[in-house]
Amino acid sequence: MSLRSRIVLAVTAVFAGVSLLSGWLMLNRAERSLETAFDRAARTRAEWLLSLVSVDPVVLPLPTDQERMQVLYRTYGHTRELFRSPGFPNHMSKSRHKPAHPFSYRAVTAQTFTGQLPDGEVMLTLAVPDASLRQDIRQLRWLSGLGWLVSLVVAFAAGYGAAGWLLRPLQAIVDQANTISKAADSSRITLPKSRDELYQLTDTLNRMLARIRENVDLQQNFFGAAAHELRTPLTVMKTGIEVTLNNAQTDPGTKSFLTGQLDEVSRLARLLDEFLTLSRPDDATQPLNLAEVSLPALVNNCVKQLATVAADYEVTTHLDADEPAGEPVLTDAVKLEHILLNLIENAIKYAVPDSVIRIQVRHSDRWHIRVQNQTVRESGPTLDLMQPFFRADLFKEGHGLGLWISHRLTTLLSGQLHLDWQAFTFTSELSLPPSR
Repeated sequence: MSLRSRIVLAVTAVFAGVSLLSGWLMLNRAERSLETAFDRAARTRAEWLLSLVSVDPVVLPLPTDQERMQVLYRTYGHTRELFRSPGFPNHMSKSRHKPAHPFSYRAVTAQTFTGQLPDGEVMLTLAVPDASLRQDIRQLRWLSGLGWLVSLVVAFAAGYGAAGWLLRPLQAIVDQANTISKAADSSRITLPKSRDELYQLTDTLNRMLARIRENVDLQQNFFGAAAHELRTPLTVMKTGIEVTLNNAQTDPGTKSFLTGQLDEVSRLARLLDEFLTLSRPDDATQPLNLAEVSLPALVNNCVKQLATVAADYEVTTHLDADEPAGEPVLTDAVKLEHILLNLIENAIKYAVPDSVIRIQVRHSDRWHIRVQNQTVRESGPTLDLMQPFFRADLFKEGHGLGLWISHRLTTLLSGQLHLDWQAFTFTSELSLPPSR
């Protein structure tokens, strides 16, 4: 739920509670006013009827068909009933709740003042049907409820518009922040004119962006220095191996060993270049050296490079490749080779000893490379394996970067890398985009 919705719901809930309480109090007071007016009219009628009563001789006015009347004469401590209408209710209540019977009355009593009758006093009780009063109260309640609902809807709509207007500066800050997609971008979010909470938020975001840019600069400087320091010994090692290989006195066995070592040093140098490339900010353009490559031949070359590693881990590799005529793939050979080497080497390191690493190369509408190996564990995480420095087995060699680098390089090549780990089988499937 958005912040705007939460604000509107909170304000509407508060408004609903306050308006409901105040409306109930006002409705209660209005009902009492209606009852007071009704009783005042009935008392006026009762006093007029009382003025027509005579005791000696006895003269009594008659009520209407709907009215009920009782006349009592009290003298010398005794009370005598002079008149009682048929159907005069014995129990009458001024309660505003709906009575149990369909007809109810409200009663008022009027009596003569001292001195009007020297020998006693007369009390006249008039019961008047209150159906009209109850109807007015019901209408008042219905109108009050309808007015409350209408006011609640209006308050919700007005609150929604007001919340949007109040949150407009915050949305402007969000839009400006979204435009700053580069870590090295020196843009700043425009500070609001009013020095309120939004000003403090914007200033905090600007200072945070400055710290991020500073850390990015430090990281780039570190990678640059690391690249310089690492390339120098790698170059020395490569040169020394090449000189030894060119020496005629070197025996064939040593040359074979040194050739493998030269391949590993060259691979390490390329891996260093790719790692430094991937460590650049996201806005840096990643160079792609596109060329037509025979994918089955490239996979076969990767398998040969890792033959020594497979022998060390006591596993064998089986390559099953298709090579349709005229279907080379247009890609960056160096980056694709890194991906394939990482996938195959990962399968070798985590395979069960004396098992077979199965590598399939197929082409339909695009190239698909599948690498499968048997594992000791039945299943495990796959999404985490694409994160840097995550290793499924901490007792195996590696730094948890191989699959992460492969995933990043696959994204650069506009391909897809899918990992699956089920039934003691780990599968890496690489899909390359069709050549245009």
